[in-house]
Amino acid sequence: MNADEFLQLRDSAAELKRDFGLYDFDRSGTLSEAEFSAVSGLCPAWIRGSIPDPFEDLLDKAVAALDESYEQWNMRPKEYVNSHSFVANFIGSISPEGKKFVTGRILRQADPDGDGQMTRADARNFLTYQLGMTWGEGHRIREPTGRVLQLDQYLMADVNSDGSVTREEFTSHGWGDRADGTFQRLDGDDDGRVTIGEYRDFRNTENYFDTVEWFRSADVDLSGLLDAAEIKDAVDAKRQHLVPSTIGAFDQNYDQLLSLQEFRLSMLGNRNYPWAERPVDRNRDGDLSYDEFIFHSTDLFQLQRRYYFHRLDRNRDRRLSLAEFEYMEAKPNAIRRENKAEGLASLIYQDEEFPILGLPDLSPDGQKILFHRKSNDPKVGSQVVLSDLRGEVTTLLCSGSHPSWSPDGAKFVCARTVGEGTAGKQIWVMAADGKEGRSIGQGTAPCWSPDGNWIAFMRDNGIVLYDTASQKASELVAREDHRYTGLGDALAWEPNSRRLALLATRPNFTELVFVSVSKKSTGPASKQSFGEDDEAGRRAKDGASRKDKQVKIDPQRGFASCRSVGALSWGKEGVYFAIRPNVTGGVAKQAALQLWVPALNGGVKVVPSLPREMVRRAVAAEPDGKWYLTVSEH
Repeated sequence: MNADEFLQLRDSAAELKRDFGLYDFDRSGTLSEAEFSAVSGLCPAWIRGSIPDPFEDLLDKAVAALDESYEQWNMRPKEYVNSHSFVANFIGSISPEGKKFVTGRILRQADPDGDGQMTRADARNFLTYQLGMTWGEGHRIREPTGRVLQLDQYLMADVNSDGSVTREEFTSHGWGDRADGTFQRLDGDDDGRVTIGEYRDFRNTENYFDTVEWFRSADVDLSGLLDAAEIKDAVDAKRQHLVPSTIGAFDQNYDQLLSLQEFRLSMLGNRNYPWAERPVDRNRDGDLSYDEFIFHSTDLFQLQRRYYFHRLDRNRDRRLSLAEFEYMEAKPNAIRRENKAEGLASLIYQDEEFPILGLPDLSPDGQKILFHRKSNDPKVGSQVVLSDLRGEVTTLLCSGSHPSWSPDGAKFVCARTVGEGTAGKQIWVMAADGKEGRSIGQGTAPCWSPDGNWIAFMRDNGIVLYDTASQKASELVAREDHRYTGLGDALAWEPNSRRLALLATRPNFTELVFVSVSKKSTGPASKQSFGEDDEAGRRAKDGASRKDKQVKIDPQRGFASCRSVGALSWGKEGVYFAIRPNVTGGVAKQAALQLWVPALNGGVKVVPSLPREMVRRAVAAEPDGKWYLTVSEH
């Protein structure tokens, strides 16, 4: 079909002329049958003909690079490679710093059958996933018609990241007044959950972003190209901040205009991930690194994220300035006292010069708090501070971190750096005024037991107990006793001093763990492998330092965390801790605070009735249970 014939379709010559140029993909001057079938408005969107996808070009380039790195793998397509090595090399190749951090999630994406091997076809499928072309078990989220599944909306609603959206999640995240009727329609099997299969049903047009139709609607001058003003007028409010960076990064021929294909490559034309969220410059250095270029806790499409970072980084310095991409500048942490029932909060402490704050420890008389603050100036470092509950009197006590009161309030224990390397990281017992103190050994993150008998602290990825009566330290949990990559950076005593709580981590999850310690008059330690109940490595390690203690280590396996930030406390109601949000924005505020109530069968619940205009990094309950002391970030 030539242009004159195409112009006879309807009485809108200027629009038809624009459309002819849009759909003449091969620039032949005529529309083939396949090109004509892609024209909007001739049939329902989900059965339109195919249009070229620019992400297919990106995929071809990625596969070509893959073939080259594996010495012309395309010539040996059935040859296997080790899946773990493949994923490690892939992660290293896309990281600007060459980091190779392999998680179980991404390994399962590459090797779904878990046999440890991959063919070239497996590798290509993996790349389609990493480019955001497919998701889950091969679900296509970029349709040949030009529609893109609005997976960002689904991910934001799936607060607990379990792969489905409940009615409650659906109602509170994104669908508003029309939630109930829409949920009932999408929940095809009426099981109370919308799965990704139900959400991506091609007939649910509202769940798809039609890039072609959006482009045509935004192109008000019918030029077949979009300028900045047209994009700004058409983009919704939450994506307005992306407009300047989109023109700068995706205008590949530098004409200050976007073609349809350039638009489809951009973050504005791609709704498969929460690209509208603003990342945070968490280290406050004035630039956004690749590690900070994060839009959701589940990093689904790493190759797509790397492509966007590369396009936005116009000066190729491996950093994003505010001129290149709009992100959020982190404000200093704040310590607040918050009323559980009434939702009231009063600011105790916040200081631009000390943006990082530790979880405060309430004094035994309930009148003062100890906390640590960290300066951006390395010469100042971390300091232990005393404050009243109104924040009216703040006193610098000493250098150090993680302060913890003695039960009588006459002393406190803290971690201090007094030399180079590991030997310089020491635990000090200080007078309440911070003027006198002494070291009790190497370690970090100390915590004084409520009964006053013990000081527990971390050392060499293990736990040490210091007996305050005998003034002797003994190893409670050794590094070789567990398979966690870390035991977190905080310990919390149960109010009766019988157990410790900590947040132990592996590459892709965090687990709440209880460590029980009871005094025994005689007999060796009864020991259990840390987090590996049935592991053959379970063994009784001799050592006089633990003869008089019985140790039971109890991972709470029913609990899956959203990457805890590490600080925790143990009050009358249970263990309190903050978690790094699943996603940014409003959903994060709902997922930021958790209360674990230790019981025979375990259990976890979100603490209700807290204001949600802030994200909490740490939380502790006051003895009366009516107030929280929180550390929040903004």
